[in-house]
Amino acid sequence: MQRIPRLLIIIDGMGDRPIVELGDKTPLQAANVPVLDSLAREGQCGVADPVKRGIVATTVLGTLAILGFDPLKHSIARGVIEAHGSGMKIMPGDIAFRGNWATLDDAGKIVDRRAGRIREGTKELASSLSGIKIEDASVEVGAGTEHRVAVVIRGAGLEDSLIGSDPGDHFHSGIKPRLPVALKQTDKKSVRTAKILKLFEQEASKILTLHPVNLERVSKGLFAANAILTREPGQVHAFPKIKRPSGLGLTGVCISGDDTLSGISRVTGLDVCKTPAMTANLDTDLKEKFLLAGKMLSKYGVVVLHIKGCDIAAHNREAVEKKEFLEKIDAELGRFLKMWKAKLRIAVTADHATWSKEGVHVDDPVPVLLHGQGISADSVKGFDEFQASAGELGLFRLHKLWGKFFA
Repeated sequence: MQRIPRLLIIIDGMGDRPIVELGDKTPLQAANVPVLDSLAREGQCGVADPVKRGIVATTVLGTLAILGFDPLKHSIARGVIEAHGSGMKIMPGDIAFRGNWATLDDAGKIVDRRAGRIREGTKELASSLSGIKIEDASVEVGAGTEHRVAVVIRGAGLEDSLIGSDPGDHFHSGIKPRLPVALKQTDKKSVRTAKILKLFEQEASKILTLHPVNLERVSKGLFAANAILTREPGQVHAFPKIKRPSGLGLTGVCISGDDTLSGISRVTGLDVCKTPAMTANLDTDLKEKFLLAGKMLSKYGVVVLHIKGCDIAAHNREAVEKKEFLEKIDAELGRFLKMWKAKLRIAVTADHATWSKEGVHVDDPVPVLLHGQGISADSVKGFDEFQASAGELGLFRLHKLWGKFFA
């Protein structure tokens, strides 16, 4: 039997709620997306809870669900994901942290948690910190997407039951970073790890303040990346590899500019495809992504095409930009489908919903679309959060999509 190539499109943060400036429509409702609407008419739709109702999904949990892993049973620490995504090697016993490049003022207070969403020079900054020795431990640093950074502490007697220095998204401007601290003071290994992390961050700030990249940024009036804020520590553990619902293995590749998706891919056994034109932001090269998807479909059983921009726009509370980006995705998808002449099965969904009014993830179900070989049409006439809910697929938990994708 001839293999049917499968294209799984993840539009990160696609789901939303009605927004006043869009005429009380969601960005997806307001967007002119004739290609997605056509696929919805010809295929089947539904809505899915990324984790379960009442639990707000992260990118990691939602993406694991899309790839067929029940996030209530399978999870990976975000620090481990970011380290893998940054191309770092993690060994048993290491502690990996997710972090941000950040800007502190002369008093050590946080000015910007993302150092102005820095893009350039982060590899040089990371390199200047890698190999620092703290007591008998060593620290490695890897640059991630934009302001994101991964920190790995390597040594004996370490544990990940601690809180890092990042106060979180809802911090009040003008406060100092938290001091890393163990969750239990009786946990000597975590106490030791917190101490090493604190000393590393202090040393890192001294080095970063005088780094040529930051001196140049300051001269241009940009935020200096003169500190690292850490959170979500974890240790590497065995994780099952992605497979078909039948239990057979498969070959798959993820096309994404986001190092978080690269990390998830490497942990689950997907290959990674990334080019400099993929920015994991609103200026990513969508044409190149779809061109690569076409090339990869001839080599792999599954191609996962991840597109981040909608999530960025929603976090920035820019609903109009989110709508317009959805229209750009739709146009490029249309060009791709005109070029593709062979059999194909497509799934379109999101890892979570991101509410443009408040700029946060919410626990709303996400729209789902299945189209192509072996998929009969239901009654849905257009693709958005509300029309999709009346489709043949109904309401289900998102990790069940994997089985439907291969059915």
